[in-house]
Amino acid sequence: MNGPKAEMTEEIHDAHTKEIWSMCLYADKKGFVTASADQTVKFWSFEALKAEGWSVVHTRTLQLQEDALAVKLSPDGRLIAVSLMDSTIKVFFVDSLKFFLSLYGHKLPALTLDISSDSTLIVTGSADKNVKIWGLDFGDCHKSIFAHDDSVTGVGFVPNTHYFFTVGKDGLLKQWDADNYERIITLKGHINEVIIQKVFFFTTK
Repeated sequence: MNGPKAEMTEEIHDAHTKEIWSMCLYADKKGFVTASADQTVKFWSFEALKAEGWSVVHTRTLQLQEDALAVKLSPDGRLIAVSLMDSTIKVFFVDSLKFFLSLYGHKLPALTLDISSDSTLIVTGSADKNVKIWGLDFGDCHKSIFAHDDSVTGVGFVPNTHYFFTVGKDGLLKQWDADNYERIITLKGHINEVIIQKVFFFTTK
């Protein structure tokens, strides 16, 4: 059987002046943000064309002082968190782009981050092999966990829970509980590093 074909409908050559390291959809799926080595995070909106199809429109730019390595919007649409090359994570208000919190503690840059469905917790995974669990109300570090034997390359919350998964360059996938800080399971099998941008979960009836 011949399935639907994927076709490129638009290419934006000047979206950023350097590498794009991370992207994140808006919670309402009406746009997305991009994080780049050009020290900016840019906001984009999907726009319906008169002809069949969609276009992407650049709407705003968040200027930073360091390269942006990872970006995540809170599910409630209120906050945006950006991991920077100086090993900090900066949190801003989405509506005004005003600074809200700075998360300090990683010894090396955080390569990945995710925010829980209830927008109360943020988990960051770093090249220092650690995972940190933070509160998004005051920016306090709830727990720092030595999670992998090499860089943590991906984290992702299970929707509607405080469980999350991590993967690393050590080839392991692990599940954790962000409330009691315990490791639930370790899955082995990969012989090389595992790199993901997002963990997806599906249910069947």
